[in-house]
Amino acid sequence: MNLAETLVASVILVVSSSCSLQLWASSTSSAAAAEQRQQQLGQLEIALLGSQARLTAMAAEPVAADCADAARWLAAHLQSQPLEAGLSRVVSAEPGALVRVQITAAEVGQRQRWLSPAAYGLCGPTEPTTEPTTGEQTDATL
Repeated sequence: MNLAETLVASVILVVSSSCSLQLWASSTSSAAAAEQRQQQLGQLEIALLGSQARLTAMAAEPVAADCADAARWLAAHLQSQPLEAGLSRVVSAEPGALVRVQITAAEVGQRQRWLSPAAYGLCGPTEPTTEPTTGEQTDATL
């Protein structure tokens, strides 16, 4: 092997090593970014599930007789709950006695859920209703 062949082989080795290191670094940073995105999406889902868990804990305890009033109360209650850093939450009472919970992270986007206070028993009669007895009994047998 002469000097020229050795230099060409060295240049080819350096260029191929450099290219493969750049590809490796690129794939590593891409994998790290994808992992971070998955973690942030997981945080969004955890925040939404936390809202639903609070609703489940309050289930069957009416807060208002009217479902629209219960939706406004629920929106204010959910908005006041703590949230992880990097996330923002918008909770609004919508027409039809629904509550929209929207949680946003800057890098990954947003997730939202529609919640109904009626589905969790948060609206309806606040006092137990008793039927007046009239002395009449109905015969349900035929």
